[in-house]
Amino acid sequence: MKILFILLVIFSAQSQAGNGWTGYGKITELNQQPGTGADVVIVANLPNNPTTCTVKSNFLLDVSTDRDKRTFSLLLSAFMAGKEVRLYVTDECPVWDTPKVTGVYIK
Repeated sequence: MKILFILLVIFSAQSQAGNGWTGYGKITELNQQPGTGADVVIVANLPNNPTTCTVKSNFLLDVSTDRDKRTFSLLLSAFMAGKEVRLYVTDECPVWDTPKVTGVYIK
């Protein structure tokens, strides 16, 4: 029974391993790729990126809702002020195997 409990804890932790907060770091570049998509690419060297996406220094923000627009405003403010950010990323990896951003802290 103990072994079953330990395995359950290990596998449930691994299934959550791809989503979570990065460490703090500075954004080095923001860019909007050409085309019709609403995706903004955030380039930053952030420690402790928890995703399993292969790209670890680029992050994708889909700016299509009001919430996404507020998140982009926060990121742009941090970039312009040279502040450190911490991003909540998911394992969706929708474009170029890049993690998707769904939350932000500014320090």
